[in-house]
Amino acid sequence: MSMMDPKVISRIIEQSWPKELSLTESPPVLDDHVAHLFSLIQRGQTTLAADHLLFPEINGRLTETIGGLIRSLNVSFFLSRPIRNDSKASLEEKIRFRAFSYEALLEMALNFYGLESRWLDEKEKEDTLGFILNTLQSWEEMEKEEGGSRIGEAVIVEWLSKMKRVQKGNSLVAKTALRIEEGIDFNTNLFNQFLKRAKTEIQQNIYYRMVKEGYCKFGNDYALGLRWLRHLGFEQVSTNPVLAARAYQDEPKLMERFQKDIKQHPRFRRWAQSPSRYGEELTLYATLFALWDNLHIFRPLFFNLRETSGGGVVSFQLNPNIAHLAEESIRDVFTVFKLASEKLSLYDQYLLAGYRMDGWKARPNLVIKVAATSPVARTITRTINAFGFGSNITVDFSVSQEATLLLEEMEGMAEAIRKGIQPTQLYITNMGGRLESHLREIKLEDLFKDLKEKVGEQEAMKRVIKLSEENGTRDKVLQAKSYEDRVWVATRYAHGQRTINEPIYEALSPVASRENLNYLEEAIGASGTLVARRVWFLFFSEINLERWISYLMTKKGLSRDQASRIMDRIHYLPASKRKPYDTFWTLSSRNLVHTEFPDHQENVRRMAEESHFDLMDYQESISNNFPAGILDQLYEIEDFRKAFEINSELAELLKEVGIPGDFGVKGLAPSDWQNFGPVQKTLFEFKKAYDTFQEEIVSLIKKHTLKKRIHQNKRGKA
Repeated sequence: MSMMDPKVISRIIEQSWPKELSLTESPPVLDDHVAHLFSLIQRGQTTLAADHLLFPEINGRLTETIGGLIRSLNVSFFLSRPIRNDSKASLEEKIRFRAFSYEALLEMALNFYGLESRWLDEKEKEDTLGFILNTLQSWEEMEKEEGGSRIGEAVIVEWLSKMKRVQKGNSLVAKTALRIEEGIDFNTNLFNQFLKRAKTEIQQNIYYRMVKEGYCKFGNDYALGLRWLRHLGFEQVSTNPVLAARAYQDEPKLMERFQKDIKQHPRFRRWAQSPSRYGEELTLYATLFALWDNLHIFRPLFFNLRETSGGGVVSFQLNPNIAHLAEESIRDVFTVFKLASEKLSLYDQYLLAGYRMDGWKARPNLVIKVAATSPVARTITRTINAFGFGSNITVDFSVSQEATLLLEEMEGMAEAIRKGIQPTQLYITNMGGRLESHLREIKLEDLFKDLKEKVGEQEAMKRVIKLSEENGTRDKVLQAKSYEDRVWVATRYAHGQRTINEPIYEALSPVASRENLNYLEEAIGASGTLVARRVWFLFFSEINLERWISYLMTKKGLSRDQASRIMDRIHYLPASKRKPYDTFWTLSSRNLVHTEFPDHQENVRRMAEESHFDLMDYQESISNNFPAGILDQLYEIEDFRKAFEINSELAELLKEVGIPGDFGVKGLAPSDWQNFGPVQKTLFEFKKAYDTFQEEIVSLIKKHTLKKRIHQNKRGKA
């Protein structure tokens, strides 16, 4: 098969990895942006090269820099023309260089279309985009004149392929790639078509509009597809070992890179001797490895937002099995930050070559997810924020959990800022969708209990089995023994019963009307938003925000600027959403960042394209109210009261701060957190997923060790 066969070219490009950054082999060029960019592109560091141009210091020199880079690339692109007598190695090197050149200019163009380049001069961006489009077209034409090697086409196909793999094709990113691909004629002006469609997809996307017009900020709840989302204005990613495991599943090259990288780790020999013993260390490193690219992608935003919102960070979750152990958890935090700082120290030397960034280089754009599963979370949160690490409180569903740990974040940040440590953006997650699912599940259990009492167990059982046939849980239901267990299986959100719908209406018709069940679903669907709106009101509404600033000044001895900085950096983070309204009901221009699952993002986009949709209807929607009847309905569910009300400790503090209002006192106390239904369900799921991921990584290292021993035995016998 000829080396210029399209399949061979595609395979070479697919298997091309960037060369590792090396200060000895190819140090950063500090006094010449063009030379620095060219060197990065030669080594395949195409996204790093593109991101090097995202800093406002380049303004006034951007067109000159791009023009100089294109001049250099043009010469080498021409010299990389395939020649009949080229060796295999020489030909592969030429193909890779041309592919890297295409990739670099493509990534630069996408950056300039996206919101990550909002710090750059618009006129210069417009001019440079013209240079890039003209250059890409001339390269395509050169390839055709040479005989049609189609390297450019292979680059675009590979780029689209990566996007389509995100969340196994169900994500906004994957659907976007399909729309771009469907509109391209691969026989002519490929890059012009591609970039035109990409620009449209970026700038007409609802997220781009919401960020650009100041409706809200957004982050991703997944470890892949981030560069495209960054173009739309996303500035944060929330991850955990579960999502890291999915990243390895979605992106096979990630696992290949991990297997290569881990062998270079200084502790690998020890790990390989006893993988099971060091399972937690291995899992920690595997999770971090999956996140290095996440840190790199948001690095430019981290630096450009450092004086304002402090965004551009990655949330990293600790081992859920030790969430109740303060000392062990805090130790892991220091380990994570040390590793991240070492990695980023090298990366920053290339990203920031020729720029000033005093005091911020090598500072990880990382915050630690702390599970609100026990009172220990208070110590962990306060301690890590006192060191300036930053936190993202997770596994929280109630006003009392979120308010209590937000106060601990404030306490730790106050200690840090008194030492001159500037905080990054940090978060209070609200898992509103998981609260909704829990409330629906326990309410359905009660209703099916009523059904059994009214029609008898035999008839009730028939109705449960019929429901299971409708929602796809039949096999699992039949494996369960008792009526109660079968109800449990048939009504779980995780098993497929996502809402109170038609099959539920039919099953429960003897004990509940369609109208009442529909109203119940409407109320439950608002429960997570009600918690979010209450917490946001208590801390970030205009009048209460001023009260907290005054409190910090008085109680912590801070200046107004210091107290304001603390409150500016804390962001509420609605998560685990079940429907597009969960996003649109909780928009705010300040102190709020949404984290969105990839498939949820697509649902939000589709809702925004409906004819009746008007974004203006949702401006500052975090401050809106539901009809009073919704709250009355929910107050009949005890677990909602626990989630919605505060406790006596918080009531006293709010009184001291000067925040009036009756917020109840039947909310969860910290000692109750671990027994709250949504906490138990979520922690069980997280632990199970973490343990599975750990088993996979340990098994991988064991296979390597066994393979090595077999090889050594063969050599010994020889």
